[in-house]
Amino acid sequence: MKVRSDSKLKTLPDALQEAFFQKLRSTSVAKALAWLAEKHDVQSSPAAASEFFSWYPRSCTLRMAASTSTQLEQTLRKMPELKVTAEQAAKVAQINFEIQAAQDRDPALFTALRRGELESQRLQLEREKFEHTKKTDAEKGLEALHAEIKGNAEALKHFEAMKAALRKGGN
Repeated sequence: MKVRSDSKLKTLPDALQEAFFQKLRSTSVAKALAWLAEKHDVQSSPAAASEFFSWYPRSCTLRMAASTSTQLEQTLRKMPELKVTAEQAAKVAQINFEIQAAQDRDPALFTALRRGELESQRLQLEREKFEHTKKTDAEKGLEALHAEIKGNAEALKHFEAMKAALRKGGN
């Protein structure tokens, strides 16, 4: 989850974020903010502290899910006996991340993840459609050229050689 660079509390070092979160859990917001200002010279507002308090646990869940998913992907890639491609390993890792993130019981997050995955699939289909259209247009062009040179044996010879070279290069 990307954090705004001007969000003081969310950009604190991990250990300090954890300590501040624990202070917020065990004392008042005012006392936690006073501790943060005195001990770490960080000034913030009660509203920012409250927002941090609701954000931090979800952030930890996502960070842990991302780490686990990365480890899973790397492990799958290191196991040649499974015959898993890099793309398949990445997909399994993404699914693992989504399952772990969904356990956070955050429907908005899960919906956003699903939307992102669907958008990725849509873009892949668009790319495939474009490639197919590009090939179809090239084939139409070749057919038109072939019709133009039909009576010219020398031109047909060069045309067939060019067509063979294109097929060879396209595979």
